[in-house]
Amino acid sequence: MIYPFSGHHIQKFYWGTKETLLPVYTSLKEAVSKHPDVDVIINFASSQSVYLSTLECLEHEQIKAIALIAESVPECHTCEILWKANGKGVLIIGPATVVVSTLVVSGLLTPEAQSATSPSPAVAGMSNELNNVFSIVTNGTYEGIAIGGDRYPGTTFIDHLLRYKAKPECKMLILLSEVLAPRCSPLKFSSVSMANSNLETANAKNRVMKNAGFVVPNTFEGLPCILKETYEDLAHGGTIVPKREVGPPVILMDYKWAQELGLIQKPAAFISTISNKHGQELLYAGMKISEVFREDIGLGGVMALLWFKRRLSPWATKFIEMVLMLTANHGPAASGAMNTIIATRAGKDLISLLASGLLTIGSRFSGALNKVASLCSQMLGILV
Repeated sequence: MIYPFSGHHIQKFYWGTKETLLPVYTSLKEAVSKHPDVDVIINFASSQSVYLSTLECLEHEQIKAIALIAESVPECHTCEILWKANGKGVLIIGPATVVVSTLVVSGLLTPEAQSATSPSPAVAGMSNELNNVFSIVTNGTYEGIAIGGDRYPGTTFIDHLLRYKAKPECKMLILLSEVLAPRCSPLKFSSVSMANSNLETANAKNRVMKNAGFVVPNTFEGLPCILKETYEDLAHGGTIVPKREVGPPVILMDYKWAQELGLIQKPAAFISTISNKHGQELLYAGMKISEVFREDIGLGGVMALLWFKRRLSPWATKFIEMVLMLTANHGPAASGAMNTIIATRAGKDLISLLASGLLTIGSRFSGALNKVASLCSQMLGILV
């Protein structure tokens, strides 16, 4: 991945059921140099920046195909990109191409669907819908290309139809083009904004294709029936050999998503019996924090709630506060006291407790005055 707006980092993605780390670079030059085997780029840049970013891609000889997702790219930019790409032998898919996202519904997850001798669509749009139709009425999709919806696509229908025709695995070639401008009359055939003449309308092109031997439905709703009939005829004639359909692999659900939907539950890894912050107000041993301030139970009262899980008498809370005041100067921060406390918690005997504390006495604890006297003696010795 290339993301120039932040530093180098790593993004986690799922590959099957395991997580994999994908490096993110700040420049295309660095990414290409570190991955010399990469030859295809999917450019998600917007219509304002896709021109310069694509020209940068064309500067690297190892890049052989570029898919442009952006829509409404200026036609002058598209023409220049196509001219330079043709000169370098780079395949341009788009602009305004699409990415298939509903893999399960479209039947594109099983190996049979991707390698079956079945239809190969050259699609200008509606890719998900078309692949879904294939998965229902045929043996699946071998390959699909969305050439893009702008006026000047990087590749044309005929480019891909000829390429599919040369592949023996492809038994049916399907061409689909959208009608996207209801204001045009008669309706156009491709996704260009206007039909410049009657020869560019959908009716005229459908008529020519029928005369040439194409199987052309009257409407898109009639496409599934036409596909099913043609597929069954080819299957009965032995041109297509149907394969056993294999269901898609199990796709695991994201844990956080499943937890939000209430499909799973997880036991708490940490349980607190002295405080609770799940409600609208913080609780200390069942006492609301507002009551703690209103009754002015003090620091000793709060420590009693947290340590002993109940309120203590005023004399007991006063004693806790007095202990805190007495130990505020050093307290357990001193090494001797800290070691003694740790040894006590470990269940050691009295002699071991004293030894653990006394052995830490030095120039930084309890022996500061001795260190000062030693330094003064050394200075006086130097002066003498």
